[in-house]
Amino acid sequence: MLLGKNRKGAYFFHFGENNNRFLDKLCAALLAVTPLLQHYKGLLVDAGITVLILLLPWVTLRFVQLIGRRGLISRSQLAAVLGLLIFFFYRTFIHGFSVMELAYNGVMILYVLAAAAGCINIKYYLRTALCISFLACMCIILQYIAYYGGGIHIQMVPTSLFLPEAEQWIEGAKTGVVGITGRVSDLYRPSAFFLEPSHMFLYTFPHLFVALFAPDFSRKRLYLALVFTVGLLFTTSGMGILTVAGAWGVYFALTSRRSNRVRLQNLLKVRNLTMILLLLVGGAVIILAVPFVRGSVMRFLDLSHGGAIAGRTRLAADLIAKSLTGRKVLFGVTNTLEGLDFNMSGFAATLYKFGLIGVLLSYTTYFFGIFRTKNQYFWISLMVVVISFFSAHTHGTFYMIYYVFLILEGNDAAMRSRRHAAQQMEQNRKMKMAA
Repeated sequence: MLLGKNRKGAYFFHFGENNNRFLDKLCAALLAVTPLLQHYKGLLVDAGITVLILLLPWVTLRFVQLIGRRGLISRSQLAAVLGLLIFFFYRTFIHGFSVMELAYNGVMILYVLAAAAGCINIKYYLRTALCISFLACMCIILQYIAYYGGGIHIQMVPTSLFLPEAEQWIEGAKTGVVGITGRVSDLYRPSAFFLEPSHMFLYTFPHLFVALFAPDFSRKRLYLALVFTVGLLFTTSGMGILTVAGAWGVYFALTSRRSNRVRLQNLLKVRNLTMILLLLVGGAVIILAVPFVRGSVMRFLDLSHGGAIAGRTRLAADLIAKSLTGRKVLFGVTNTLEGLDFNMSGFAATLYKFGLIGVLLSYTTYFFGIFRTKNQYFWISLMVVVISFFSAHTHGTFYMIYYVFLILEGNDAAMRSRRHAAQQMEQNRKMKMAA
């Protein structure tokens, strides 16, 4: 195992681990790959949707079997996804009925319900995602070595399998220096076998947080965090670079080596103050001295129309201000973003399409993760909410499934922690009574 075991000998991923048949593990592994497949040709719509449809009979069977055997879903896990389930039902009918919209939302409801019920082996799903993230980081390191050592770009994306609407990424995948607008960049921007650097960041950053913020210090996890750090920096994604800096900043400033838990009072320790000072100085030097880091950060922070976030913030804000009037503020405008010539973030797109009601419902699981999970899952949930203001994928099909599964794992970990604490208290009480 890449993450190894914690001090009590338990693996860090647990939820759904009782579903250990071959088909359960195959289902989990294929689901973990779907975020990479959404831009490739498939039998139905795209390769990612094709996988969801093909796995649907098995997931439905397991859901019926486990619910029939165990009864109701855990109240805590149901609470984690209830608002999201209502959101899928709400968006089915809010702008008129269509069979495709009903089918899509029905599939999403089934997968979220099945996951919350423990019918999907989320442990194996996240272990697969961890291995994919690790492999991607090793591949991007290899791409850099080949490019700067021998002038060779190693193409790892099969462009011949792209959907027609993904053709804008072909030259970038083939060269590593051409953007989606066709302009040749001064930066080498590979992304291993992901379609673009931001996609690799979205998939990989949760595992950096697991490696850094899981309870109990582990040298093996720290080495793994370094691999993820190098991989994310090499994507040249501005959001990735800032996330890496923020994660290590929190780690050095607020954690203690022994317990590896984030606490504000740790900031007053000499070791932590020294490390955060060194991180700030080192970060400033790197930004000033390394062109690709400086360019990536400035591109992300640039508020002009050419900046990385302009199309997701200011342009989207203008459209929303013009469109959301009257009851549309509550219910939104439409089910689709077709016809727009710029990207919108998950927050902006949801507000535009489904109004304030849609926004509130769609964020319930993410905010549940912030307020009810601990350690690495708290930071992942918080980061997903931040990302949702810049990226569309937090409210897209496959990354939403990915992040919801992570939060369900985090909620399960929190419940197991509470049960363990209660058992310890009961054991201590009995020992005192016996004494």
